[in-house]
Amino acid sequence: MTVHYALPTAADFTALAGLHHPSITIYASTSPVVSERERAEVAVKSSFDEAIERVKASGAANAELEALRRERDAVIGDQQIWAGLARSIAIFVAPGFSEVFVLPNRLDDAVHVGSHFTLGQLLRAPSQDQEAFAITLSANEWSLWHATPTDRAARLDVDESHDKSLDDAINRDPENDDKPRGGKHGDRGVSGDERRKAFFELYAKRVADATRHELMQRDPDDRVPLFVFAAEPLLSLFIDRIRNGRRVVAVPGAPDRLGAAEIDEALRVQLGRLNVAEADGALRQLTEGTAGRVERDLAAIAREAADGAVEVFWFDFTTSVNGTLDRQSGAIEFASGHGADEQLSDGTHAGDLLPQLALLVMSKGGKVVTVRSDDLDGTVWSGPAMAELRFALA
Repeated sequence: MTVHYALPTAADFTALAGLHHPSITIYASTSPVVSERERAEVAVKSSFDEAIERVKASGAANAELEALRRERDAVIGDQQIWAGLARSIAIFVAPGFSEVFVLPNRLDDAVHVGSHFTLGQLLRAPSQDQEAFAITLSANEWSLWHATPTDRAARLDVDESHDKSLDDAINRDPENDDKPRGGKHGDRGVSGDERRKAFFELYAKRVADATRHELMQRDPDDRVPLFVFAAEPLLSLFIDRIRNGRRVVAVPGAPDRLGAAEIDEALRVQLGRLNVAEADGALRQLTEGTAGRVERDLAAIAREAADGAVEVFWFDFTTSVNGTLDRQSGAIEFASGHGADEQLSDGTHAGDLLPQLALLVMSKGGKVVTVRSDDLDGTVWSGPAMAELRFALA
């Protein structure tokens, strides 16, 4: 058994793809909180029991069932797994084979049995943003945070010379700054509200400058989004001053009592929403502006993917269309029942075509985006899959 605490790689997907009969796939939501470990362990054991019963009902041999039980017992009995949980776990078991992925993003609870592993949800982890910066900002203090695909949000060490609070910004030595402290002779006639507004503007500017400086050292290409946890008026004042090429997302509310676990939880939720919004926007732009480069037919997508002509492949990971795929030619043969059954008409075992197509696109240098159909606007999305081609169809 191999336990992975990093995002799945191309080699991992290669090992998981193809025929694994009989196979069990389990996705379960978990928590890094110690008190939640037992609940997750019980849920996974229950999923295993359900899956093995389904495999037994399908007519599997006793030797196969015993092999699955051995793999189950190894997973359940590995206390290292349960001591190091994140937000989800993905388990792939077949006779003589088991792979476990401990993942930071929230996956849907699911159990699948068949001849192939169900990889749609696993593809979500590397196909969507799972990294973020955050700032928690109040008059009392501010902090920068960083969450990665494999690690929970952690506070970053920043330059000690930065102002640490509103009071610091107000009382900085005026000889070293372009803004004098409040309460000087020239302030006569200025109302208290106006002075307070000026102080907040000064503080927001100082923190924005400091944040920009710190993030430039860590992410000079502005690749990673920044989530701003703050209440008004600081929220708007800060965002007005920080906007540049980086994606900035407001998270309204007082942040002073948020700990690392709460910030990480909120970041994962916000990243999910950002991923949905960006997928919806990209699909809208594609369908409205470059209709000649859109393909919706799975058989056509497969042929284009084999030729390396697919730039981006979107697919609904909650949907399965079973069949076989020839990776060289892109030829597809659908399972019986228009892809609903698990075998071809001649009895050949069939697997979910959507992840197979995704892996083929990735192998040719294309990008994969997993979506839920329910999250997207039906005027721009027609599932179960869509592809943006590198060149317009003739």
